[in-house]
Amino acid sequence: MLHSPHWTSDTPIDPGWYWYRAPSHRATMLRIDEHCVIDSTGEFAGIQAEDLDGAWWSAQIKASL
Repeated sequence: MLHSPHWTSDTPIDPGWYWYRAPSHRATMLRIDEHCVIDSTGEFAGIQAEDLDGAWWSAQIKASL
């Protein structure tokens, strides 16, 4: 069964760019590296993606460079 993209609490495991929406923030685009660490500038930089409490857009926005 094919699922359309949606917001989910499941943390992405593939490297790439994703939208992330924290409970107290607007959605922001974050890059997850091959170690599942946020590789973007700003307050989430260097944090394990699985440690973030919020929702992820289920579809990868663009491939990791």
